[in-house]
Amino acid sequence: MSAALRSPRGTRDWMPEEAWLKRSVEDRIRRVFESYGYGEVITPAFEHLELLVAKAGEEVVDQIYNFKDKAGRDLGLRFELTTPIARIVSSRPELPKPIRFYYIAPVWRYEEPQHARLREFWQAGVELIGVEGVEGDAEVVAVLYDALRSAGLKDFRILVNDRRVVEDVLTSAGVSEEKIAAALRALDKLERMGEEFVVGELCKLGLDGDRARKVVDKLAEGFSSFTPSTKRGEAGAKRLSELLEILEEGYGVRVEVDLSIVRGLGYYTGVVFEAKCKDGSIGSIAGGGRYDDLISSLGGPQLPATGMAIGVERLLEALSAQGELPRYRPAEVTVIPVGAERKVLAAALKVAQELRNNGFRVVVEYSRRSLSKTLERLSKSGVKFAIILGPSELSAGVVTVRDMEAWEEFKVRVEEVVSLIKAHVP
Repeated sequence: MSAALRSPRGTRDWMPEEAWLKRSVEDRIRRVFESYGYGEVITPAFEHLELLVAKAGEEVVDQIYNFKDKAGRDLGLRFELTTPIARIVSSRPELPKPIRFYYIAPVWRYEEPQHARLREFWQAGVELIGVEGVEGDAEVVAVLYDALRSAGLKDFRILVNDRRVVEDVLTSAGVSEEKIAAALRALDKLERMGEEFVVGELCKLGLDGDRARKVVDKLAEGFSSFTPSTKRGEAGAKRLSELLEILEEGYGVRVEVDLSIVRGLGYYTGVVFEAKCKDGSIGSIAGGGRYDDLISSLGGPQLPATGMAIGVERLLEALSAQGELPRYRPAEVTVIPVGAERKVLAAALKVAQELRNNGFRVVVEYSRRSLSKTLERLSKSGVKFAIILGPSELSAGVVTVRDMEAWEEFKVRVEEVVSLIKAHVP
């Protein structure tokens, strides 16, 4: 096959069944977002490069698809949606606070394609801007929990942390302030690259082997063993305890503290979290956290903010693995005109149109196959009902309705078809 006929590396085509499944899951997520009062925003696919690199962190900066437009301006494809939304808020100080935005949109990162993560991928997320207290963090985590449950995911857990706790551990180990960000990026690779890699990266930042390993060991010991040595660490620990309490008492949501969760993006300032399948087969399905300095760093007002994003492809992969994907039906009803008479076809089209006008997805069968072969093919397609209309049905003012799941058929008057289908299709 010619290279021009293949999708670019790291991208994919969504065929009808795949696109339908994706949209079905996104619609479930969308309903949750809107139930919490979040409104959808749609931003440009590309932004000024200066904006994108402002707080991304070194690793992500290298992954930005960047280019010059015909006027020589430096632009880049968005790599996530938080930064474009921060731009909107920075440029519109008159927006009433707090702000609740959500999005479902594609993003792009030039990284090595991996399982359930390509260079073009979809995110569904929310941003809560203007709430400083821990209740804002709790709401966003609760939205994530409810969205995953609504999508059909069952066996997952949400891991939470506060970057200030990890910064405390790093400072106590001797990592200088100017190297904290680099150390956090190294720790973010702990699950993917392993302890030895992270210890080596921490040694490059000035720690000896023993101190570097103690950092990793301290994080593995867990939150119950953490004793803060700085005010920053104390604030982070207090925030985590309050978050756990509000989530359980207010939302009935239980999460786990995992001190190795730091998130790779450079703009996070406090609480961070990830959602993962319990079997650990897919990696992070979703992640987010607090970013109190991003909007002011872009020239806007000082506004506290918390957000999260779900990786749609990874969620679909997890749902498939757990057997929870909705069943694809290209149509609920297929209308089959039998014979070559124009009057039969016209009557069949009228039946189909009436069903569509009442909200059903309907296909009219135009092939000249035998009726038995047509029904055999439809039985494998997921169609719930076949409506058969031939010369005899036309003259009697009825149609034959075949239930493709129960494999039963019965005749009803044409004017009763809609009410019959409504009674059997949820």
